[in-house]
Amino acid sequence: MDQRQHYKDDFNAEYDEYRILHARVESVTRRFTKLDAQCKRLAPGTKEYQEVHEQVLQEYKKVKQHSPNYYEEKQRCEYLHNKLAHIKRLIADFDQRRAQSWL
Repeated sequence: MDQRQHYKDDFNAEYDEYRILHARVESVTRRFTKLDAQCKRLAPGTKEYQEVHEQVLQEYKKVKQHSPNYYEEKQRCEYLHNKLAHIKRLIADFDQRRAQSWL
């Protein structure tokens, strides 16, 4: 088996886990980003600001309750993202070297 196939096998071995974690992390991030954008449009101290701030706290409690390992999942997702990006670079470099050797 050639080196490129080893790279692809390594990539595929963890890609599904990455996709699942990324979807979960992205969902939580999206909710907080939306609430943060709402907060930034409101003046601190107003009733509307306090309501959005309370929503942020409620979302945080929900995340802690439903995903107690969220922080670890997010770290694992970031690790896998970097690892998979590295493997993709190795594959691209391998392909480039192979193409140059055929010239």
